[in-house]
Amino acid sequence: MLLLKKLFAAPKAVSRALTDAINNELERKRLPGVRFGADVMVRGADRVRCGKDVFFDHRSFINCNFRDGFIEMGDNVEIGPYSILWGGGGITIGSDVHLGAHVHITSMEGEQVPAESFDPHKPLEILRQPVKIGSHTLICSNSVICPGVTIGHHVQVAAGAVVVSDVPDYALVAGVPARVIRYNNAPQAVGA
Repeated sequence: MLLLKKLFAAPKAVSRALTDAINNELERKRLPGVRFGADVMVRGADRVRCGKDVFFDHRSFINCNFRDGFIEMGDNVEIGPYSILWGGGGITIGSDVHLGAHVHITSMEGEQVPAESFDPHKPLEILRQPVKIGSHTLICSNSVICPGVTIGHHVQVAAGAVVVSDVPDYALVAGVPARVIRYNNAPQAVGA
């Protein structure tokens, strides 16, 4: 009996895998200038705008399949392996930005259920706020960028940081929640 169940399940699994592969390829074709690593998943590619030399590394997940959502990025952007971008509230990424592995950027998240609410059928309220990341920024592996955050230009977000508030230009931030550790050398005015 178990063997029969497995035999009947196999065609469904193969069909599902084939459908997913076709959908992934169709979504990728909507982003003709982007280079893709293996097994990248893109949802809502019609709401994604990319500049030149953009690379989505292995198994990254880009989801903009939400009403009013978008993801826009400039030139020379690399989305690291296993990184996730949730664009439901809008994500804007400048040029020359590098995301390490397992970076999670979300412009939407569930709001806490009020203490007086006990209805299991009441849908979860979703907060949608845009995320903006300036140019020449490095977001290191395992970092999390939360909704509503603006990250300046020439910023470095240390590995494992959780960014819940805005980050000024030239800052190095680290920790949970992330805080400014120091400022990188800002360019000096000529002749100063």
